[in-house]
Amino acid sequence: MMNYHMFNVHLSHMVVHHMDYRYSVRLDHLQLQSLDRRRLIADLVLTYRIIFWLIDLNMSDYFMLQLSSGYSATTPGNPYKLFVNHCRINVQKHF
Repeated sequence: MMNYHMFNVHLSHMVVHHMDYRYSVRLDHLQLQSLDRRRLIADLVLTYRIIFWLIDLNMSDYFMLQLSSGYSATTPGNPYKLFVNHCRINVQKHF
């Protein structure tokens, strides 16, 4: 089993070795996801936790949840529709 120091040395060597490649190629070689993708996944996980009360945040502070009345078990998707609250000031809009 590789200890922490050996792992960091190995990882550093892998990153330096791939510095001449484009970002997307480096991600493929290192079998990593892009920063945008990791942020999207983190946002989705946080949204899920807020909606289903797995985290102590007030959902209405961030968005509104509307259950779709036309949803049935035979249609694809889910009954949940999220609406982002409109910002009244630029601080919230560009945060």
